[in-house]
Amino acid sequence: MIEDAGGHQKNEARSVMQNEEASACTQANEALTQNPEHCMVCGLTLKYLTEAQELICSYCGKVEHGHIKCPNGHYICEICHNKDAMRIIEDIAFTAKATDPFEIAGLMMSYHGLPMLGCQHAYIASGAFMAAIKNEGSKGITNKEITEVFKRTEKQAHGGYCGLSGVCGIASAIGACFAVLTGSKCGKDEEQRLTMEAVTRVIRAITDLTGPSCCKAYVWTSLDAAVKYLKESIGIVLPSERLITCNYSGKHPHACREERCPYFLGDGHPVEAATWKVEDMCLNINEATTRAGGNVMEDKIDQLLKRSLELGAEKAKVIDTNSVVVEEWVRWKCVYGCAFYGKDTYHPPCAPDAGNTKKMMKEYSKAILLNGSKGKALTEAAVRLEGEAYHMGFYKAFAMTALSSGPEGAT
Repeated sequence: MIEDAGGHQKNEARSVMQNEEASACTQANEALTQNPEHCMVCGLTLKYLTEAQELICSYCGKVEHGHIKCPNGHYICEICHNKDAMRIIEDIAFTAKATDPFEIAGLMMSYHGLPMLGCQHAYIASGAFMAAIKNEGSKGITNKEITEVFKRTEKQAHGGYCGLSGVCGIASAIGACFAVLTGSKCGKDEEQRLTMEAVTRVIRAITDLTGPSCCKAYVWTSLDAAVKYLKESIGIVLPSERLITCNYSGKHPHACREERCPYFLGDGHPVEAATWKVEDMCLNINEATTRAGGNVMEDKIDQLLKRSLELGAEKAKVIDTNSVVVEEWVRWKCVYGCAFYGKDTYHPPCAPDAGNTKKMMKEYSKAILLNGSKGKALTEAAVRLEGEAYHMGFYKAFAMTALSSGPEGAT
């Protein structure tokens, strides 16, 4: 009886602890969902400091001077902060086939883990620009040159320093592109002048959009300036004059510039307006719109299936979402015995429960099921596929990823 009572008390205590953890996770996840650029540890709004402080990275333990932390003292170094997004950005830059840098940048920015603001956008601008030039073909650019641009960008693109030093990392990233293209380095003449002129034009374009800063707008306007100067200075012609409407304005932590921004969707209600357009386009895609050669939606799904295999999945097939079984026992197995319980958002108590997962699944009718022997590679493939599906018109696309296990990430 004593053991039973003691066990009951322990279970009760654990239940209270779980409820507290669940509440904390819910608050953090809500904050992160609203603004992913908030603290990556607790979800609170970040504090921008005017004087450097010695800070410890909450992820890797690195000690360095920094200017951004959250009220709880959490700090994430630049490498850890950019790690997940950089894998996606590099992969797209290395494998994209388009010659339109705006299209490539749009695909990169569709990654759901990308913050609204941050120097990941410097890599997006330079990666999309160099990938487009590589695919244009006249300059003989390879992934080696793209990697070199990323290495140079890393030296000067640091989060928050656009406000602290007046130099946006996107400007230096575009400068790195022109330096690689021209062979510019200290001691060079015309090559260095061309590179500095490119940076000057990008900074001028960015300055006209500042107040407050917006990395999305900076990417688009920088690419516009870079594409025009590329033609003028080197003679390489890339697609330009793109009509771009932003659907990120509702996520801006410092408030969108709205009508003062050339990419604003309009009507004074950016989120609602963007949502309406998305639903309208989804409706058109789901209707039986046909063309010579078959159904448009079926053709796009076939493309996604082929792309799944290219990205690393061993098998891929379309399934009905009502065939997916979601049961409670999986969560219970994690709560009682899993070493990862409470460690991240992939596990309880932060992970969605079975009930909410079932509700979410009912909002979809079809899914692409990926199969493979390496969970990590499969996860990356699913995330990539989500972004590509979005840009094909499947705006509700959402990747439910596999967790890796074992030394090779096999599942």
